[in-house]
Amino acid sequence: MSKLLNKLGIIILVFLLHSPCFAEFSIDYAETSLIDGVYVLDAELNFNLTEVAIDALQNGVSLPLVLTVVVKRNRWYLWNKKITTIKKAYELKYYALSRQYSLKNLATNNKENFPNLYAAIDYLGKIEKLPLLKQYVLTDSIDKYWVYLQIHLDIESLPVPLRPIAHLSSQWRLSSSWYSCHLQP
Repeated sequence: MSKLLNKLGIIILVFLLHSPCFAEFSIDYAETSLIDGVYVLDAELNFNLTEVAIDALQNGVSLPLVLTVVVKRNRWYLWNKKITTIKKAYELKYYALSRQYSLKNLATNNKENFPNLYAAIDYLGKIEKLPLLKQYVLTDSIDKYWVYLQIHLDIESLPVPLRPIAHLSSQWRLSSSWYSCHLQP
């Protein structure tokens, strides 16, 4: 009986650790444009947090969210050449006393407060006129350049006691696939 319970416990543990994650991050739309000699990015991001992440957030754990944008030049030989990489890191936090959510841009330390989680996620999900690079940086015809985007929950920036759990659980591995679009004038 004891061996059966041990095997059953292992099966349940494996199921919990590898259960499919119904929440996911995604990039629904992205396009670039040229404004006053600078290429800018507009995008719509979708942050579907898991119940585990929402529960942790509401119990005092800040969620570090990162947008990575890479501009590359396609080449017919060897590998594509990376022109620039931009990382925008944010910290999503809940304040129980005021019952507000806070979204902090970690590069600028600008902080916005929101009355609910969905307002904060909606605000974070709209990227407008993000500067990528100046027009003179490009050396080839514009059709050879691509922009790649990805968003993810930065597990390494979570509190240290939570990191091993986050690495093992699919409920914490929240990341979008890479999304690509042409760099357009």
